[in-house]
Amino acid sequence: MAAAALPPLPPQFKSIQHHLRTAQELDKREPVVAYYCRLYAMQTGMKIDSKTPECRKFLSKLMDQLEAMKKQFGDNEAITQEIVGSAHVENYALKMFLYADNEDRAGQFHKNMIKSFYTASLLIDVLTVFGELSEENVQHRKYARWKAAYIHNCLKNGETPQPGPIGMEGESF
Repeated sequence: MAAAALPPLPPQFKSIQHHLRTAQELDKREPVVAYYCRLYAMQTGMKIDSKTPECRKFLSKLMDQLEAMKKQFGDNEAITQEIVGSAHVENYALKMFLYADNEDRAGQFHKNMIKSFYTASLLIDVLTVFGELSEENVQHRKYARWKAAYIHNCLKNGETPQPGPIGMEGESF
């Protein structure tokens, strides 16, 4: 994307760095999803700190990126109509979730699968741009985050993860 590069991320915005990185990764493949990742980061950043100079500067540059993307993709219904955008982001998040879940159930544990679970959880965060999450999406996000951490830790410790849904802090999926 031709928009100006962002200044260094202020420490206050650490919680949105993964959403911004996901946006960068998706710029070419899924520009609509990348746009909404940035919009989520923008809205969240505004809530965290829109007063300090470094945060204002960062948010201003992020807003410039969003405006440039809106111009570039202004004829795309997923950008101009919220309901279409919401469905687009949700479908992509669920596609990532299902890919990771299928790999998991097949016992195929690898970095891409872990990243897919984690990215799916980030994209479900992004859906809050459109309003409150459905109970199903809240559960998907919780499970995806937990599964990504669980498998990552197992692999890091040389253990074999248990495939498929297993009890999570007393819950079953």
